[in-house]
Amino acid sequence: MKIAVSCHPTQGGSGIVATELATALVTRGHEVHLAACKRPYRLAADSGVVFHLLQVPDYPLFRFPPHDLSLANKLAGICRNHDIDIIHAHYAIPHAITALLARQTVQPHKVRIVTTLHGTDITLVGSHAEFFDLTRHAMIESDALTAVSTWLRDQTMERFQLPRVPEVIYNFVDTVRFSLRGRAAYPRDGEPFHVLHASNLRPVKRIADIVRVFHEVQKKLPARLTILGEGPEKGLAQELVSELNLCGKVAFTSTADDVPKMMRSAHLNFLLSEYESFGLAALEGMSCGTPVAASSGGGLPEVIDHDRTGLLCPVGDVACTAQQVIALLGSRERWEAMSRETAADVRRRFALESIVPHYEELYERVRGSAT
Repeated sequence: MKIAVSCHPTQGGSGIVATELATALVTRGHEVHLAACKRPYRLAADSGVVFHLLQVPDYPLFRFPPHDLSLANKLAGICRNHDIDIIHAHYAIPHAITALLARQTVQPHKVRIVTTLHGTDITLVGSHAEFFDLTRHAMIESDALTAVSTWLRDQTMERFQLPRVPEVIYNFVDTVRFSLRGRAAYPRDGEPFHVLHASNLRPVKRIADIVRVFHEVQKKLPARLTILGEGPEKGLAQELVSELNLCGKVAFTSTADDVPKMMRSAHLNFLLSEYESFGLAALEGMSCGTPVAASSGGGLPEVIDHDRTGLLCPVGDVACTAQQVIALLGSRERWEAMSRETAADVRRRFALESIVPHYEELYERVRGSAT
């Protein structure tokens, strides 16, 4: 098949999933084109995915650069020039809307649209009054609609009352790259535990809770924290680190050249969000054998089995999380057992080779359906 992908190129989970899916589809024999305003940071030069850089004109007439119209025009050109079968839009706004416009532009060429909902396109952007009608229209007019968790599917139906229920296809991870090979051993006496958080550092991630939990943990155990990512909460988190006298124990880094290596270097992964539609950062760490301490918000309980593959506490419960983390890290036997089990569980339920065929089956079903 010939597939065009539209996604956000930033560090968020939706862009990572879109990029990893595009790359996996190429290895399975499909021709894949990806359009974005910059190259997604997970899109390797040798991925085989054809990258189309979006050029957004800057005319005095436009108060704001017309990104969405430029994207629709770029997708239309890709469809026409490469005989595309499927546009896979990751996020309803703006990607599904621009895909609909591109499809209209290239008629009578038949292009099917698959839209994957990732979370804030429903819970935040799409639910805003300024975007609600367009978001609902994009979902209804897509030929297929998927959600990355049962929780997100249910949220979508509750908020938008759609005539059809989105199909749940979970996120996945490449278990060859994100593997146990080379993972950090349990620290020897006196050596610090390495705990990690990776995200786009938005308010929903509750970075302050992570710093406060770490503050309690390091009182009981030698530990250091790495916060990986960029976003609006970074400055506030840095201020809190300074206020709690943790500057020597907390490191901030914008990117990691080798994300699997970073995940394997950690003994624990934090994801204490207000909610996560799925929690890809948790999954990638778990695949490396890194247990995750997470909130029970959103779809995270679908990924994490409490006390077996990770730890779950109510959103905002710093004391609960700190207590459970200290107990886990304080027991070598328990930590090693959870490390093994969490990696095995990911391989059973979320491996790339198990999930990607669901998308291929969906594409075939959509392509064979009547217009």
